[in-house]
Amino acid sequence: MKFFITGSDTNVGKSFVTASLLRAFLEQGAKAVALKPVQTGYAENSRIPSQSLEPDFKEYIKAGQNADFKATCYTFAYPASPHFSAELEGKKIKARGILDFIEQNLAQITLIEGAGGILVPLNESQSFLDIAKELNAPVILVCKNCLGAINHVLLNLEILRQNSIKLAALILNFHDENDAICLSNQQFLQKKLSCPIITLKNYKNNENYSNSAKDFRAFISKFLDKE
Repeated sequence: MKFFITGSDTNVGKSFVTASLLRAFLEQGAKAVALKPVQTGYAENSRIPSQSLEPDFKEYIKAGQNADFKATCYTFAYPASPHFSAELEGKKIKARGILDFIEQNLAQITLIEGAGGILVPLNESQSFLDIAKELNAPVILVCKNCLGAINHVLLNLEILRQNSIKLAALILNFHDENDAICLSNQQFLQKKLSCPIITLKNYKNNENYSNSAKDFRAFISKFLDKE
């Protein structure tokens, strides 16, 4: 079983959700791995120990992934859109290379985290949408639950519908049960979507993701039952 995790924007918590999902699957005894095919903002030859691993991969390790596992196939130093970060280093990202990397690292449960949103470009003609379509994997969409979330979610939903991609779940991150806008967003989207909507608060001191993993137990159970 494969899942493609994408966001409505950058810095909405994709890595947090991916690591939480990974932890949830591992706690239930599944053989699960998380992949981050393209990582920007990482200096591969850094001499600083704390920067010796890709930032998102470090979060997967906290959640229980093997530290010797290779989770990334393209890494670039400049923190920007993958196509631009690659251009700065005189390189080019190929969708086929990403797909081959994923194919070589499949597990019982494979979580594939994109960079930014679904239309973020990989090169002049390909984006993460091409990866999602080729994978034929359900998408988990992560959105920050704030003013503007409804528009962001519906735009992404339209793109997925146009390309016959299934939305497995919507994650409303940074959810505040005491905030009227958060509650209104959740209520409105529940009427529009048929998939599960999972709300996550802003967890703190979540070093191994065991707390946030609990919020995904009901969601992942139906997929483990199929195995």
